[in-house]
Amino acid sequence: MNITNLSAYLEEFLALKRTMAEAEPHYDAFDRRSLRHKEKLLRNFLAFWNHHGCPWPIRAAHVLDWLAAESHPQHPYRGQHRFYVLRAFLQQVRAFEPETEVPDKIFKFRRPRRTPHIFSEREIVLLMRATRHLRLFETFRPLTLRTMIGLLASTGLRIGEVLRLKSEDAKLTANPPFLLIYETKFGKSRNVALHPTTAHRLRRYLVKRGEVLENRLAKTFFTNVSGKPLGYASTRSTFRRLLKHAGIQSVPGQRAPSLHSFRHTFTVTRLTRWHLERRNVQELLPHLSVYLGHVGPENTYWYMTATPELLQTAAALFDRQQSQGAANP
Repeated sequence: MNITNLSAYLEEFLALKRTMAEAEPHYDAFDRRSLRHKEKLLRNFLAFWNHHGCPWPIRAAHVLDWLAAESHPQHPYRGQHRFYVLRAFLQQVRAFEPETEVPDKIFKFRRPRRTPHIFSEREIVLLMRATRHLRLFETFRPLTLRTMIGLLASTGLRIGEVLRLKSEDAKLTANPPFLLIYETKFGKSRNVALHPTTAHRLRRYLVKRGEVLENRLAKTFFTNVSGKPLGYASTRSTFRRLLKHAGIQSVPGQRAPSLHSFRHTFTVTRLTRWHLERRNVQELLPHLSVYLGHVGPENTYWYMTATPELLQTAAALFDRQQSQGAANP
């Protein structure tokens, strides 16, 4: 094994990573920078390996030597990141070169989770009203954004699912009305039932959409005035402007409000209402997972942020159960 052969493996690895990343609907400049950074790290390792005489097969000790040479006491987490980037590459090399040694995980990998932003009803109303400040756009774009925000808030759909939704997949006259969501994350397809008021708003949007597009064909439900699909990057950029107009800011220690925050908001709101209605939440949770397009309830737990309202209703339910147990020993 020489530097030329290992470099060829690296090019294959990087090509695979780029292909997988570009297939994601939310691929953007941040992802491109992340890929470039990983490429820089791996090329740095190849240079280190070549400088030390291309020892073969690669052993775990070589990885540790590289980490030690590049470590910095003021940035302790950089070594952890470098380790996992290189480990992923060596796993692919080992598929072709079985004698390659992939080091065991020496870091306890933890990704701290910041509390997601949960939109209040007032904030959702403010966001919809903020579309009136988009004076650079024609009247159809603000309507599109208002309708999209309403759909996200009332269904918990992923933004990618909303942007890819086709007109023929919106069954707005059915009883009950629903959306057909095809082959999204986890490779699942599902029907998403709609509240009658949500379906009414979507039907009104379709009427205006038909008037604006006239005879122009459009593949997706939400479009611009030319009938072209809305891009994720431009939609996210406009949404950030809406947040600014609405006066909604990030809370220290929490994730910044985003289009994905509606999914967290929907989940927490639904759980809170079930508690208030004294429903069996554990029994209903699998149904919520299916509605959200998750493989199982374990994927839904990620969205269950403990808001004051949710904690209060859960505590009240617990107190009632305790009181009933004491009254009926």
